Amino acid sequence: MLAAAHGLFFSFSIFFVPLLEEFGWSRALTAGALSVSTAVQGVLAPVAGAIVDRVGPRRVMLGGVVALGLSSMLTSTVAAPWQLYLTTGVIGALGITGVGWVPTSVMLSRWFRDRRGRAVGLAFSGMGMGVFVMGPLAQWLIGRVGWRFATFTLGVGTLVVLFPIVWLYARDAPPVDDRRHAESRSGVSARGGPRTAVADRDSTLRDALGSRTFWALFTAYFMTPLAVFPIVTHQVAFAVDLGFPRLFVASVFGLTGLMSSAGRVGFGLIADRLGGPMAATISFGCTAGGALALLGLEAFPFRPWLVVYALLFGLGFGARGPIITAMASELYGGRRFGLIYGLLNVGNGLGGAIGPWLGGFVHDVTGSYRIVFLASVVFCALGSSCFWVAARRRRIDA
Repeated sequence: MLAAAHGLFFSFSIFFVPLLEEFGWSRALTAGALSVSTAVQGVLAPVAGAIVDRVGPRRVMLGGVVALGLSSMLTSTVAAPWQLYLTTGVIGALGITGVGWVPTSVMLSRWFRDRRGRAVGLAFSGMGMGVFVMGPLAQWLIGRVGWRFATFTLGVGTLVVLFPIVWLYARDAPPVDDRRHAESRSGVSARGGPRTAVADRDSTLRDALGSRTFWALFTAYFMTPLAVFPIVTHQVAFAVDLGFPRLFVASVFGLTGLMSSAGRVGFGLIADRLGGPMAATISFGCTAGGALALLGLEAFPFRPWLVVYALLFGLGFGARGPIITAMASELYGGRRFGLIYGLLNVGNGLGGAIGPWLGGFVHDVTGSYRIVFLASVVFCALGSSCFWVAARRRRIDA
């Protein structure tokens, strides 16, 4: 589910270049469609979480599949910026919210109590596999049939693939209280150690909003897309500007997705063994290294720099989401986790709303992405510090 949905969502960077060429819009205006999408996702995330808490994940996900497929199909008809903003920014956001992070995370938090970092990282690795497949596929279709028919085809394919998967497998777990009772008798926590007072509580929204740990994780979610989304959105346009072949660039984009799958699983294991802050810090180091590789590519436009970028940036791409999910589900798991986790995702939506537009605006003003890459390194450092603050506050609360 996550591979198909997020592969389609992140293929926006592949379609970004032909949109610029056909319409001649500014990069900030065009990338703003993805900013609107992430902003709408942030607004809808707590709503989706609350609905999943009430009716379960299947209905929410089925609605998301329909909206996501339709958004891609309707994008093939756009002729003005407002239409792109409607299809990608609003309808696409409805779809990716319904079938993405929030309902999936709620399902995982209820099915898996032990080694959550590992379980979440493995499931979310599907996002990277989707990027690995969808990036080159989208570019191949664009080269053969044009970008309009390509996005229509991908929308139809999404409906055909996702609808039966969601119908068959988007099932809720047994009631939380039943599994809690069984776990309380074993005296084992979600991390495989002695249970704590924090883990025993069925957290309420007031508990979460009143804790500094929640706001530290919220800020981490805000900083992460500021470090990642400006690069993800503009990476293809940046490399094409330097004269690299488009299919090669799309293949590099796919390689970041493949490395992302490895990173999500690997950092999930690290989180279970060394803790979320250490795993997040290492992953942010990979993201920052990828941004610096793009600076090297700008100065020396050789293919090895792109490969270094794909390896490093890909490893860190998306790694923080599973870490935050695992930490939050252990702290705030229970009947209200969908709403609480949805509110955490508002931070992700706010940061994601700024990131794509900011990358385009900087390029429109300066003619370069250099400031974007340097800013990514700064946001990586700030995001990493948030995880350590969350861990320190968590120990105090416990």
